[in-house]
Amino acid sequence: MKRRIQPHLRIGEGDVEDVVIITGNPDRVPVIASKMKNGEEVAHYRGLVTYKAYTPKGIPVTISSTGMGTPSTHICIEELANLGMDVLIRIGSCGGIDPKVKTGDVVVPTAAVRDDRAGLNYVPIEYPAVASPVWSIALHDEISKLLPSDRIHMGICWTSDVYYMNPNNNPLDMWTRANVKCVEMESSLLFVFASTRGIDAASILGCDGNLHGTQKGEQEDVSEESGEQNPLLIEAIEKEIIATTSAIDRLRGKE
Repeated sequence: MKRRIQPHLRIGEGDVEDVVIITGNPDRVPVIASKMKNGEEVAHYRGLVTYKAYTPKGIPVTISSTGMGTPSTHICIEELANLGMDVLIRIGSCGGIDPKVKTGDVVVPTAAVRDDRAGLNYVPIEYPAVASPVWSIALHDEISKLLPSDRIHMGICWTSDVYYMNPNNNPLDMWTRANVKCVEMESSLLFVFASTRGIDAASILGCDGNLHGTQKGEQEDVSEESGEQNPLLIEAIEKEIIATTSAIDRLRGKE
């Protein structure tokens, strides 16, 4: 009988590998698993999906959805860590802030602006949210083999708890002047959580639009290929999966 069942992911002992990939969208979990070997569902509860699969070199990986934003992500990564995770990689999407970051581009954050509140559960705001260098560099190296250099960016991302920003309280211009590459809703928590727990964390993000131009929003109808339905973003996510798998094989295949 499986023991130590976590209350929200419904995973237990033996279900979590050392290396964990998380993604917000539960529909993306089986897609990531399908790009590896022997993918199988481990748990599916409250809209949160967990799979196990193997890289080409045979390294086992847990793949789990988190939902959107830091509060939901906080619950999921706590439960994954309870069962032995020691590497945490987010495959996700973002909105460009730097005008050079366009739909279908990929951003590998080196660190994140801590504009979230869940991270305060671990350390004060003065503590930096920094990606694990060895993993962010490996992700950047691997994605650079798959996409042209002008579609790949590395730098600071802005993690915000808010998606629909009040136009009277929007710091977009400030973060643009500060050379922030993109905005998303999870990475600062990942980086702080990992640093305070002594584990590694990194993110790789496909751009679904730019906040200074065309961005993800309401569509005219379901046939419109914008936002997450844009073929350029779909391609970027596929390349992110391949790059992440290659980075895992590169860093863990030597052990």
